[in-house]
This record gives sequence, structure tokens and C-alpha cells, in this order.
Amino acid sequence: MEISGYLALIAAIVISRIIHERGYRLLSNEEKIRLLDGFSKSRAYSLIPLLILIGGYYLLITKTDLDKGAVSFGYFAILIAYTLTRSVMNQRKLLKLDLPTGYRRAFLISQIVSLLGVAWFFYTLLSRLF
Repeated sequence: MEISGYLALIAAIVISRIIHERGYRLLSNEEKIRLLDGFSKSRAYSLIPLLILIGGYYLLITKTDLDKGAVSFGYFAILIAYTLTRSVMNQRKLLKLDLPTGYRRAFLISQIVSLLGVAWFFYTLLSRLF
């Protein structure tokens, strides 16, 4: 079962990138610049909470006697909430940047494909814990 999680994750990443790149081709040069400028701060700072989350998970798993299943469940729940929050924020930013509907749709579909792949991956990992 776990192998299907890894395969789903890899497939989702590849398919998501293809969809996103096709949407990116719909943008004019001016829109591409606006897109890069609009997301410059979020690209720089969005990894900080993720690194803190990963570090916290590592510390809780290795340095405490807390139930590893409960810690893993909590970690993945917070990770999914973070990912969904970032997705909503990205969609709002795209609307604010007034990018074409075709690009926004491709971006949304690529995010959904990625989330489904990640969700299946985590499901297969957590299913053996519970």
C-alpha cells in the first residue's frame, strides 16, 4: 500500500507541474513579471513556517516520550491546514494581481492535483500507524 503513496506523490508532482506550465504559457510577458513580483515575498517567507513545523515534529518524535502516532497525526493535520491556507492565500493573490482566468484555473487545478497526491501519500503512511 505504501508504494502507491509514493507513486501517487511522484505522479501528482509531475502532472501538477505540467498543468501549471501550460497555464503559465497563457500569460503575456507583462503578466509574467507581475506574477513574479507579486509572489516574491511569499516565496521568500513561506518556507519558514514549514521548516519550523518539520523541526518541531523531529524534536517531538526524537526527544520526547509522546505517542508517535498522535504526534504524526497532529503534524500531518497541521501540515494539511498550512497547505490549504497557502493555497487560499495564493488564489487571493492571483485575483489581486488580476491575472487571466485561464491561468488562475490552471494554477488551481495544479494545486488540487498536488494536494490529492500528498493526501494519498500521507494516508498510506498513516494507515499503517492506526
